[in-house]
Amino acid sequence: MLYVEDPARAVDALGLRETQTGANVVLAAAKYRVVFDRCQTIDGLRIAAPSQVAVDLLSGPGRNPGEATALLDWMEANEPAWRR
Repeated sequence: MLYVEDPARAVDALGLRETQTGANVVLAAAKYRVVFDRCQTIDGLRIAAPSQVAVDLLSGPGRNPGEATALLDWMEANEPAWRR
């Protein structure tokens, strides 16, 4: 899942194609700018804050809540790695 400010521009820039099933990329137009707060750039890629990812996974579909639990467990065990 990618938070983007302009989904149409991101589709063009990334060369994505729309599909009705089997999507492996989801573009999310951020309703609030808070999703971009505390981002990090790692190897040229802007990464959402782990706390933001956890919140989004908790309310997501399918396996997302289980993935959130795994992320929260990691965050608890590795606080110095993500809390800055």
